[in-house]
Amino acid sequence: MEKYKESDVELMSLLLKLQEGTSPIRMSIGFTDNDRIVRQGIVLYQAAPKVIETLIEHGYTCDLTEHGMRVYKLDVR
Repeated sequence: MEKYKESDVELMSLLLKLQEGTSPIRMSIGFTDNDRIVRQGIVLYQAAPKVIETLIEHGYTCDLTEHGMRVYKLDVR
């Protein structure tokens, strides 16, 4: 399995800080897709609107999927 990117580690730290100032955040580190393959990624199941706003302000992309809201930062090279 590939390692998590530095942006994922930064995201986890940001989510922890945001949770301290808002309400609890329900999330998953990694998920299983429809083919039962384990995938990397951070998926939010429940978070305050302020959390989503702040993530977007920090340059994260939030994709709503059937598994939850996948949060990641696009690699811009």
